[in-house]
Amino acid sequence: MSLAVTTTHTPVRDRVTWISYIQMSFFAWFMYSFGATQAILRDEQGTGLVVASLHGTFLSIGGLLAALIVAKVMLRYGRGRILRVGSIGIILGVLVLTWPGASFGITFLGVFLAGFFGTFIIATVNAFLLDHEGAAGPAALTEANALACFAGLIGSLLVGIGAATLLGWRAGMYVVVIALIAVEIWRGRNTSVFGEPPEVVAKVEHAKIPRAFWWSWSLLVCVIAAEFSLTFWGADLLRERCGFGPAAAAASLASVVGGMFIGRAFGSRLARAYKTDSILRVAMICGLVSFAIAWSFTWWPVVILGLFLTGLSISVHWPLSVSRAVVASDGLTDRAAGLASVAASAASGIAPFVLGALSQTLDFHLAFLIVPVFLICGLGILLAKPVHQPR
Repeated sequence: MSLAVTTTHTPVRDRVTWISYIQMSFFAWFMYSFGATQAILRDEQGTGLVVASLHGTFLSIGGLLAALIVAKVMLRYGRGRILRVGSIGIILGVLVLTWPGASFGITFLGVFLAGFFGTFIIATVNAFLLDHEGAAGPAALTEANALACFAGLIGSLLVGIGAATLLGWRAGMYVVVIALIAVEIWRGRNTSVFGEPPEVVAKVEHAKIPRAFWWSWSLLVCVIAAEFSLTFWGADLLRERCGFGPAAAAASLASVVGGMFIGRAFGSRLARAYKTDSILRVAMICGLVSFAIAWSFTWWPVVILGLFLTGLSISVHWPLSVSRAVVASDGLTDRAAGLASVAASAASGIAPFVLGALSQTLDFHLAFLIVPVFLICGLGILLAKPVHQPR
């Protein structure tokens, strides 16, 4: 399958763009570290797979509730203020989640808070970058997500290293608290550059979202369902198939995130030169082949290689699917970004829970086949409902 060429657009990496990149990156640090902690936290709390999977459900409930209101909140208060509130909320959520000896009820609350306020950050950064960068928006989003994956890679590694040492797994999470405080100091008092309420209102029309948008929205559900099923339960796949211990499995999950980092770093260059749909179609097919490698073997080097290649393949799915959805929204950037967060929140909570529930009745290894099912559905949408991106 060939890649259709389009006009090259390079992002403008000014101060506000870097602040947006870094803020998104440390929320990703939390998200990927959180995925790596699941097996460890489950052992610590003495819970089973279904109860442990409810962490992902509460994360998505928080994100879903935030996604339903974030566009209106941006309209009323402006993007800059919402980004600041997002940082404060994630800091609070991380501190609750990592409270020593906390029961699963308390940790559910922590991930709920992080999911709620993290969605404020993701939706607002997406909308800001796509407006601020113009035609270079897809490349900017891919760059932002590449840095986010690098942060997630380091975070998941630190969780695994901490779990195996006296530092403990919580040390990797505390980095998020320190980093977000630093981001808000760097942002300073003037948040108007990210979009004041009158400016944002002017960009959001009170028109209906086009019908074609909902196909792109469905694609977002598919790609996020696949990604979070993989990152949420990937450590357990390594424990079951390769005999890894909790700390080794958590650290080895960095192979997925590392692949995603490299894929997004190069994907940002592809996004400048090739059409979004063309890149996504090739990436979907590569993801299916790579997952087959990871799923089919038990020798750990091959499994980790397969996970790395899967991460590499799915790396561009989310950022390019978001930019695709914005194009399909016919200029309703903030509403499209908010609805994209609804898709992400719903899929990231429901899909891992479904996988965990299936593993109670089916073999865990067999239940993991839900990942390629999501990818096949996404590929079907891409082929049946293409979006023509402006040059």
